[in-house]
Amino acid sequence: MDFLPDSEITQITRLQRDAGVQRLSCHFSWPEFCDERRRFHQEFVFDVAVFAAARGFPWPDVVQTAVIAKTIFPQLDGLDAPKLLSLLRGVMSERLPNLAPVHRHQFTHFLADACLTRRRLFQAVVSGAADVSVAQLRLEVQLPPTPQPLAQGTELHEWERQRQQTQLSSTLRQKEEQLRSLRHGPRVTLGDIPEDAHLDKEGVSQVVRAAVRATEGQMLQSLNLEVSLLSDILQLRLQLAALATGGLHNPAPTRTGPAAAAKGKIQIEKTLAGGK
Repeated sequence: MDFLPDSEITQITRLQRDAGVQRLSCHFSWPEFCDERRRFHQEFVFDVAVFAAARGFPWPDVVQTAVIAKTIFPQLDGLDAPKLLSLLRGVMSERLPNLAPVHRHQFTHFLADACLTRRRLFQAVVSGAADVSVAQLRLEVQLPPTPQPLAQGTELHEWERQRQQTQLSSTLRQKEEQLRSLRHGPRVTLGDIPEDAHLDKEGVSQVVRAAVRATEGQMLQSLNLEVSLLSDILQLRLQLAALATGGLHNPAPTRTGPAAAAKGKIQIEKTLAGGK
């Protein structure tokens, strides 16, 4: 069942987490898992619905976000960033075709960030490792003596962390600006079509076919670039988050490279081919 009255979803998203999960779960069937993983699945769906409600999504769209979360959760085993973004784009086009751009951006960012930052956890759950026991060991930690404060200057590791943070922040701003320009600019550009030419039926068909081929290629290139930029942005944000905790981190190259770009292009081509 993927329909809930507005009054019901309103009440569900205002409940405490345990009560909300239980009440929302009654409106769906859960054949995907029959063990402890079902609870993880249900909690994931509830958390997504609460996020959409908190961001002011229309209530029918809040229901659809829950349906999307329920659909993608069993597929989170082994998804990398391009595959995840392709999956999200497909289900959102199907379930939320009229969602406002600002809500679409918020929802995509929330799901992508949640799924990628907790990817290993989701993979363990979806692949059936939810019942693995954890051995706890008691360790005695001996801290080194507290160093005397420096008279002036900055410690080397702190200086290196600040330098990396500045560099990553600058690169992130550039990538985000590229993504904004790509999304706000035209996706396709039609070539000049002669207005005074007298074309017969076959001539008109040829012109139309040529225009369709040109726009399809431009759209594929644009989507491929968008996937690449989103992947770079997510990696940069993860690296900045790691630096913010105080750990020294050597950032991996954020450019996707020819192999990753080709892989993303293949995924987009498959998505477009499936939609035809």
